[in-house]
Amino acid sequence: MAANSGDELHQAVIRDHFRRPRNRGPLDPPATSGHAHNPFCGDTVRVWARVEDGLIAEASFDGRGCSISQAAASMLTALVTGKEVGAVGDLRHAFTEGLAPEGPEFPKKLGDLRALAGVRRFPSRVRCAVLPFDALEEALALPQNAEEG
Repeated sequence: MAANSGDELHQAVIRDHFRRPRNRGPLDPPATSGHAHNPFCGDTVRVWARVEDGLIAEASFDGRGCSISQAAASMLTALVTGKEVGAVGDLRHAFTEGLAPEGPEFPKKLGDLRALAGVRRFPSRVRCAVLPFDALEEALALPQNAEEG
């Protein structure tokens, strides 16, 4: 069965974020960081976040792994920059609901993360897509000005 134009567009967005990641590299203090690792495939992501007045002023990432985990990290850091810290939980919930086998369509508020909708057809890859959220949530739980290697 041939891929439809929506699938092709989504694949192009994923490839673009993987090949030309946004916000790659550590942030200088007072940013905090969180780390997530998928022991099943070896993917690893570290996300840095700088919070100012309840907003994520900057977010960045580094890591290694499949195109899904690395593109998702690029997409997520671009999406959350400028958002309230409290919005991260809502974004994660919408994202994980959309990745369920019979999940709803992704809402527009997920931005480029919507390109990962096809991952729901591959349950073993869902963990790769969610990995950056784990790292970001850990970063946001750390006290500001924390040193993390």
